[in-house]
Amino acid sequence: MKVLLLNPPFTDYGGLEGHGGKSLPLNLAYLAAYLREKKPKTEIRVLDCEGLRLTYDRIEEEIRAIKPDLVGITCPTPAFVQVLEICRIIKSISPNIITVVGGPHPTAMPKETVSEKNIDVAVLYEGEYTFTDLVETIEKNESLERVKGIFFKDSKGRIYENPSREIIKDLDSLPFPARDLFPLDIYFPPPTKRMSNKKTGNMITSRGCPYQCTYCMASYMWQRRVRFRSIKNVMDEIEECINKYGIAEFNFHDELFTVNKQRVIEFCREVKRRNLDIVWVCMIRVDFVDEETLKEMESAGCKKIAFGFESGSQMILDQMKKRVALEKAEEAVKLVKKAGIKTAGSFMLGNIGETEETIRQTINLAKRLNCDTMAFFIASPYPGTEFYETAKANGYFRRDLEWKDFALVSNNLPPLNLPGLPAERILYWQKKAYREYYLRPKYILSKIIGIRSLVELKNLYNGVKLFLRLKG
Repeated sequence: MKVLLLNPPFTDYGGLEGHGGKSLPLNLAYLAAYLREKKPKTEIRVLDCEGLRLTYDRIEEEIRAIKPDLVGITCPTPAFVQVLEICRIIKSISPNIITVVGGPHPTAMPKETVSEKNIDVAVLYEGEYTFTDLVETIEKNESLERVKGIFFKDSKGRIYENPSREIIKDLDSLPFPARDLFPLDIYFPPPTKRMSNKKTGNMITSRGCPYQCTYCMASYMWQRRVRFRSIKNVMDEIEECINKYGIAEFNFHDELFTVNKQRVIEFCREVKRRNLDIVWVCMIRVDFVDEETLKEMESAGCKKIAFGFESGSQMILDQMKKRVALEKAEEAVKLVKKAGIKTAGSFMLGNIGETEETIRQTINLAKRLNCDTMAFFIASPYPGTEFYETAKANGYFRRDLEWKDFALVSNNLPPLNLPGLPAERILYWQKKAYREYYLRPKYILSKIIGIRSLVELKNLYNGVKLFLRLKG
């Protein structure tokens, strides 16, 4: 069997170029690696349409040339329309090609997803075990009813919901992502997260988050559990990245990198014990930071820490079930700066209960924190989250809403019309927040004076270009 794994395009059909850089789709790289390990005779191809900036015409040409038996497509909510168009293209090439979608959107809305004319199967939650089982079942011409963790549609259009599959308990049992199948030279971090002139890559050391914030997809994608890879396993992958691919700068995509203090310290000490010359960026919460851990992180190559502050209003934070005190934000940023590590932050505008006053509080807090970089996202109620259910129950969704409008950063109209705060005003305040933060004379001067390398100059140049793409 020939399997094609496909990452759909989005930037050219509704996103904003440059805001997230270009990242290797780790989910597909893990799928490919596990499938290759368990079924070495299966021919696996990958097509990163987003990374390669492929048009629909080019995508059709590539699929015709590859001639797959099955196409697996990762499906985030903002790109759902693009996924549907690709599935239509696939079925126009040959109705016998099996279309399989997975990721956040099918997991949250499996029946609705499989109801779409050109989608055959939806894989829910983690895909490695389920997708491989699915491929093997199809090869053996057995009934798909035996495959746990999927919704599927038979030849008569009847939809089947199979029993769920248990989460993967031992992450060390998974092979390292199949980076060799991807065009690694096209990937780069956003200007807010490039820290050196080293070749960059992304990685995870854990899956899941113990918190249940109303807006977060992690709470349902990982079923509210946290699992860790062993430090040895993580270090071995880092060494593979260095020795095989020349990657030495890492953006760790863990939901909460410092959730286990002793593990972080062990990680840092093992980096130093193995003499790994790396730099890295990670994401943490403001209430999971202390001087001892930060000292270890800085000495092991951590150059920047990203915080999801989310709001400058305690009322909004409580509404989100963020379970954090507002004052912790300033305390955390001070500690990180004291440790000699750069800071990045992000806020979400347009949450349930948001007013123009709470947005003003958010902008004011952002300026007090004065992180090296700051992002102001549109609060996006993704299907599967409590945020989505609340917005739906209260009739807050725009009548002319499109799936692309769920993007966190774009020039599209936000998804929600809140009481006293319509979508147009939310978008206005997002642009205003960016202008007020980045056009401060003191901030601009500090960035210019602080340039110490060509990398920092490029980051500033690319950051300005991104800023100018935000209309208004």
